[in-house]
Amino acid sequence: MDYRDPVVKRLKSDGVLDLDETDYRIIALLRKDGRMPYRALAKDIGITETTVRARVRRLEDTDSMRVVAVTDFEAVGYSMMLAVGIRVEGRPADVVAEDLVAYREVFSVCQVVGSLDIEILAVAQDQDALNELLTERLANVPGVKTILPAMAMNVLKNQPNWVPFRDSLGRESSGEVVAMRDDTRQSVSKRQLDELDRSILVWLSQDARTSNRKIASELGVTEGTVRARIKRMEDDGQIRITAINNINRLANPTLAYIWVEVEKSSYVGSVAAALSQSADIGFVGVMLGRADLLAITMVQDNAQLAAFLHSVISGIEGVRRTECSLGVSFIKHDYRMSRIVG
Repeated sequence: MDYRDPVVKRLKSDGVLDLDETDYRIIALLRKDGRMPYRALAKDIGITETTVRARVRRLEDTDSMRVVAVTDFEAVGYSMMLAVGIRVEGRPADVVAEDLVAYREVFSVCQVVGSLDIEILAVAQDQDALNELLTERLANVPGVKTILPAMAMNVLKNQPNWVPFRDSLGRESSGEVVAMRDDTRQSVSKRQLDELDRSILVWLSQDARTSNRKIASELGVTEGTVRARIKRMEDDGQIRITAINNINRLANPTLAYIWVEVEKSSYVGSVAAALSQSADIGFVGVMLGRADLLAITMVQDNAQLAAFLHSVISGIEGVRRTECSLGVSFIKHDYRMSRIVG
């Protein structure tokens, strides 16, 4: 059985990603349960615990994999997720994109080709913060000509398995978990993380396999408290502990933002559900603005995207038309910020 995920299998070659079947099996298990004990991993795969430990260490040391805590945006005080397309004028698009990386609310930045120059994913705390982000902060970035926002009304799938590992993200991850204002506590439905939760998340967002004992020792609490806090956050859908892989270890990976328009509004739910069932698609959102749905996948070139649209998207009943932006440079994705689904 081939344990590589569909993204890797679809690419023509693995490039610098030098993994074998055992590595892929380890990654697959850690994506389901990032804190699965070494002993259980070894038993499931049929190798020794020593071998598993060595394999995980090599994957981490070569910057091919990290096991981290992904946090639901509502748990840290944000009530809105949006996708924003940006047209650039007067400055190189890659320079503008690097400027956007600095905004904490902007957790994903990709330079694209098509009718737009940059696609970003962002969060906002409330309507006022959203208005400030779009009309004052992003609009005033030098080189930004046009902003085309779309609000995610419902996120059905969000699996950031392949993201860029950046030094800048590392510096962010070593500090606070995303800040939350006290006046936003009533604007979201999920229970908010408190100071101790956040302190635990600082450790888990860097290396989620850090032992409860070490985290407890560093924070001055009991091991049982750390264990209970982590379990509660997982049970409440506030965090997911999973393995992520470095997209820069693949050969010419390209993100495809596929905007889907349906025949009529009654098809939105069924088309979204069908898209979510595709193992090739990492993100599916019901959107307000730009189109009815947004699906994000990874391909290698325009030909592969066209084949994907024909084989997967076009066959879904209710799809009227699609519009795509093809990434040329995946600059940032803060894996700490997500929508925990399922």
